[in-house]
Amino acid sequence: MIRDHWAVENSLHWVMDMTFRDDECRIKTEHASANFTTLRHMAHNLIRKAVGKDSIHL
Repeated sequence: MIRDHWAVENSLHWVMDMTFRDDECRIKTEHASANFTTLRHMAHNLIRKAVGKDSIHL
């Protein structure tokens, strides 16, 4: 059960880092980092749900 949790956790973080370069982001002012994280997750969900060859297949 723990390995399954970390597999999901690691795969999401890897996709977010490779797609959106999450680790390289240097936004630190007030609530901007939380806002950008929310936008990235929304974009990731939209890309994943998109039909076609440009979508992310998991």
